[in-house]
Amino acid sequence: MSRRKKKIPDPRTYDIIPPDMDYDFFEYPAGHKPRFRERGFSEVNAWWFAECAFLAYCHPGFARLAYRLAGFEGFRFFEGKGTECMVSWNDSAVIAAFRGTELKSRSALHEIKTDLNTLPVEFEDGGKVHKGFLSGLNEIWSGKEGLEVFLQTLVREDKRRPLWICGHSLGGALAILTLARFPDAFGAYVYGSPRVGDQEFVDLLEGRPLWRVEHGRDPVPMVPPDLPAVNFSFKDPGQLVFLSRTGEISLERPSFSLKEQKEKMLETREDRELRSKDLFKNWADLFSKERADGFLEKMDWHIQLTREEWKQHLKELQEGMGLIAEDHQPIFYASKLWNALLDS
Repeated sequence: MSRRKKKIPDPRTYDIIPPDMDYDFFEYPAGHKPRFRERGFSEVNAWWFAECAFLAYCHPGFARLAYRLAGFEGFRFFEGKGTECMVSWNDSAVIAAFRGTELKSRSALHEIKTDLNTLPVEFEDGGKVHKGFLSGLNEIWSGKEGLEVFLQTLVREDKRRPLWICGHSLGGALAILTLARFPDAFGAYVYGSPRVGDQEFVDLLEGRPLWRVEHGRDPVPMVPPDLPAVNFSFKDPGQLVFLSRTGEISLERPSFSLKEQKEKMLETREDRELRSKDLFKNWADLFSKERADGFLEKMDWHIQLTREEWKQHLKELQEGMGLIAEDHQPIFYASKLWNALLDS
């Protein structure tokens, strides 16, 4: 099995919108198997469940084979109008992975409608939640053949076997709701998940292993907005895990100060002016053939350095203040978490 890092795809040359059946799922070497009994944050678990969340976009037949090759013989697929969940299990664990919004599928319009239906409604155990997400979970939840009964059956078969829930995007929101509804679930990892409920709902999940992974400038975790003044009070559940665009992991989102950025720009301008003064301090150099070439080299260096300095400032402004839609794609979560695992 390979220990090589994954190449991070370039959106200009690689179709980063799932599904992606060219991706090597569960490419784990010995020593990097998931720790299903670990309640704290685990880099190997973060990568493993990111793979499951990414795989949930694929055809269930393909996913069943991928799980089987990873040592999970059991597989069951649940499908509603726009909601899909893949449950796989073996003697070590049960995994319920929810699919996010699949833009390439025929159900895309229904899923987008689910995403946009932000009206808060009462949650049965307390608090208010996103109406569209709750309706999506309800499509596959109840009844003798529903997800709830099936998960209960698996848990009763072996109570020592942990049930983990995961999902990306809309799938992450559905995973959070399932964790809240299912007290026997061990924990959840969600990726690029939108907010699901208010503070009272978030309090229901207090103390349970819920790891909320955000990548770079992914805009989806910022919605629905927290705007109490207009009766929008969606809150962030669980513990944040921040995955930078360069692949580093931290347990807090990097801070960005516009004031500090302005101060850095002023320092750059002062440095530029000092360099300019130094260049022109001896006007005789401009009229000396022997020194003209050296002056032109210094001038070129000054211009290039100034250009690079301002490019860096603009990049920092974009990364600090802007949101980047491509950062939301599940392939970045899975591949960068794998690379971070190898670095660890």
